[in-house]
Order: sequence, then structure tokens, then C-alpha cells
Amino acid sequence: MLRVLVAEFLLANSNAGKAAARSMLDEAEAMLKAVFADFVRLPNVNATVMLSAELAMRLTEANPMCSTLFEDGVLILRGELQPETLPAILRGDSQQPAFDAVLLIAPECDGVLVSLLKAVQESDASPKLSLNLNWRLAEIFADKRMTDVWLRQHGIATIPTRTIDNTTAEVLRSTARQNSFIESVTQTDYSAVDQFAVLKSRDGAGAEGVRIVRLKSRLFQDLSQQCSDNDRWILQPLMPGVACSVGFIGGGRRGPTTILPPARQTIVATDGIVSYQGGQIPCAPTIASRITPIAKQIAVALGSFDGYVGADLLVDLSAPEDSEGVVRVVEINPRLCTSYVGYRAIAEDNLAAWMLQLHGSKTIQWKAEGVTFSACGGTRLTSTPTA
Repeated sequence: MLRVLVAEFLLANSNAGKAAARSMLDEAEAMLKAVFADFVRLPNVNATVMLSAELAMRLTEANPMCSTLFEDGVLILRGELQPETLPAILRGDSQQPAFDAVLLIAPECDGVLVSLLKAVQESDASPKLSLNLNWRLAEIFADKRMTDVWLRQHGIATIPTRTIDNTTAEVLRSTARQNSFIESVTQTDYSAVDQFAVLKSRDGAGAEGVRIVRLKSRLFQDLSQQCSDNDRWILQPLMPGVACSVGFIGGGRRGPTTILPPARQTIVATDGIVSYQGGQIPCAPTIASRITPIAKQIAVALGSFDGYVGADLLVDLSAPEDSEGVVRVVEINPRLCTSYVGYRAIAEDNLAAWMLQLHGSKTIQWKAEGVTFSACGGTRLTSTPTA
């Protein structure tokens, strides 16, 4: 019997959960419920979910707000997920590892994900299998400036990126509400596109805190390529294109990386404030054909890894299909992504088997339908692909 521990930071850390925005909690619950349900259904797998003591108590009391998160009878480990508590959690009541595999889901911000992965992967009680990227590579992708450098080093097209300080960021954030005419950044037709840019936290997760800001003429071009390492914000020009993503399941040392079908994202900007609302899988063939070569590049650059990685992309349909920059990588997410709820809805197979390499060298079989999924985990199958 393979013992697997699954934990999501916002749901297994009381203080973090209370401080998190509702949108992030919704995505956290959707991801955890989906992937844990898949592990539970695997034969010869004993799956345990870790939850904060407070949330676990609410579940056991059958609170209507929480009772739908997991099925009855699941194995729940109560505790507080922190880097300093992980070694004891992994060790259990003995000096032997309590689990054979561990999957952690956590936001990249404030070094949370990296510190947790480091605690797992360098613990004396480390499981045989950490279903996450190596913490050193996760550290690169948790920093959008370092990600930009990594992508360029591997010859992967990306968006020009500059770092800026808090003062400059605050000035730019004040312009966000002047941009209400921009309804969706998934659209391909912008007016005066060179006057706007995307402002993000350098270590932000998802669309949290992302703003579309107005720039003075040539402000972006005049910023130096490498500003201070203390800068906590990045600025990228708002470029035309369709917002998409693609998922990867690592084969570790035992097999190749599996590239999942590209997804089209639903990302909306209201008064300059960007929000992620889900997406559709699969993309239209004209989009997918452009993404496939870049996805293969990313897979090669990642090398051998275990677990799940996602990449956000921008596809310029107005550019020739074979032109440079027709697809640009926006960022790489070194963790499970919300799109997993969409992938599992159209997979004939259990995707958790691919994470644990229990698929017998099969290829994932996909349903003929497409799926539209929301950020909070809702799914709707369609008779034909809608993206």
C-alpha cells in the first residue's frame, strides 16, 4: 500500500487561511478537492489529507459550508503546515517516514512554497517521492524576474520584464482604475497597446494583485533591464494575444514528461484589476498548434521532475504560425494549478496515476467533449471543444 499525503497551505495553516482572499481560498479548495479525490480512487493507495485543526473540526461537525469539500470517511491529518513542523509530520510517531509520497500545494508568494518544499526534500524523514519540483527550480519560478532570465537562457520566448520599486509601483497602481475600457485581456485587439502595461508582484500567485496600468510615453523602454534586487514588483508591456495555459505531469526518472492539452484562460480586467475566472479545454486547433512546439521546449528545459507544473502563455493569432514570438511564456507555476479540475473532467483516466507513475506506460485517454471550468472548481462538459 502506497501512503500519500496531500496538503494545501491555505487550508492547512489557520493564520494563512484567515488572511487569504476569498478568491485564493476558492481556488485552493477546488485544487485540493480534485486532486485528493483522484488519489483516493487509486487502488493500493492510502491517501491522507492534511487540514488545519480548525478546518478539520468544522468538517467533522458537518458544517454545511464545509461538508462538500471531502467525502465522508477520508483520512484527515490535523495540524499546522509550516516548514518547521513538516519534519515531525513526515516522521510520524517513529523515526521512519510516515508517507511514501507527498504532494504540497502552496502559493509562491513570500517564499512559502519554496520553504515547504525545502523542508520536505531535505528532511531526514523525506518520503521516497516528493510530488513537486525540486525546491531550487521552484525558487526560480517563484520569482518572476528569475523566471524571465531562465526562459531566455533556454531560448523560450517571453514578455519583456522590468523590476520596479514600491514607490514607482504605487504611482502606477493609481492609474489602474483609469483603464475601465479594457474588458478582457484574452482579447487580441487593443487600441494604444503601447500605453499600457501589466503590474505584478515579483513573487505573486495567480492573478492576485495584478493590475493593468497606464504608462507615460517610453516609460517602459527607458527602464533598465536589471534594476535593484530589492525591487518587489515587475512590469511587463500589455501585449496582444489569447491568454492560454498548458500543464505538465513529470515522469521523474522513470519516464518522460506528459504534456497536457493546452487550455484557454478566462481572464477579465475590470477597472484595471485583473481576475482569473477559469478556462476551457481544449483550445481550438489553431491555438493548440502554435502552443505545442513551445510546450515541448518547456518540457525539455524542465528536465526530469515529479508532480505537476503549469505554464501561462500568450498566443498572438495575428502573427504567422512559424514566426518568433507567436507564443510567449508569461510565467511558470511550480505547483498544481486550477486547470487540473478541467483536465480531470475530460480525462478518461485518473491523472493521479500519472503523478505516481502507476499508469503502466499508457498514454492518457481524453474524452471527445470539451470542458469549461471555473476558478472555484465548477465544470461543464460540452459536446464539442469550445475554446
